[in-house]
Amino acid sequence: MSTKIVVIKLKEVLKTALLAIIGILVLAIIVYLFIPKDNKTAYNEGTYSSDIILHNQPVSVEVTVSKNEILDIKLVNMKETQEVFYPLFERSIDDISAQIIENQSTDIEAKNSSMTSQILVKAVEQALKEAKK
Repeated sequence: MSTKIVVIKLKEVLKTALLAIIGILVLAIIVYLFIPKDNKTAYNEGTYSSDIILHNQPVSVEVTVSKNEILDIKLVNMKETQEVFYPLFERSIDDISAQIIENQSTDIEAKNSSMTSQILVKAVEQALKEAKK
């Protein structure tokens, strides 16, 4: 029988252990960043509105919410003159409301696209702020 002597260099062991710890930390950070977060926001059930002024008259953006989700968004009290001068509001609200309801968030693509979209999203955010109180 022959005896084998194994020489372990302390420097190599420390380097390997340090790299293993760094690898585990990087994996933990990646997993943390990509785990879906539970964004269930508690609302007070009901319909909340926020006014925007078009052609010197208010138009309400109504947001209907349940306890945990946004159910409906629509424009109300829009006069014929406002529809003529601001035709994009009627068209934009349908697209914006569909995106907000699907994502359950006002963080949507339309927010950065046009001034009309920005105004509508801001009004929805204000109504949702009231719903959270």
